[in-house]
Amino acid sequence: MSAGMRFPAEAVRRHADTVDEASGQMALARSAVHEVTIDRQAYGELCQFLPALLDPLFEGALDVLSDAVDALAETAYGLRATAATMEHTDADNARRISGSS
Repeated sequence: MSAGMRFPAEAVRRHADTVDEASGQMALARSAVHEVTIDRQAYGELCQFLPALLDPLFEGALDVLSDAVDALAETAYGLRATAATMEHTDADNARRISGSS
């Protein structure tokens, strides 16, 4: 008889915690972006054109960062849901098997 297959639910939950932590750190970085601004005079007289070039780039980077925060949070949620579903399915199957023997 085979030893069976075990789903590592606790390992998946720990991984979800790690993913949540990464999401939190990225959210902190995202909030820091709103606090940091560069005075337009910092570019000097010769480089006054730079803000017009850099602002769209920075806005795009902020959008990507926001998407990453959301994706990580959704991934952590999905990992926890998968672990819970697998445990529930395993318990149901175990009850069915023991009830039919």
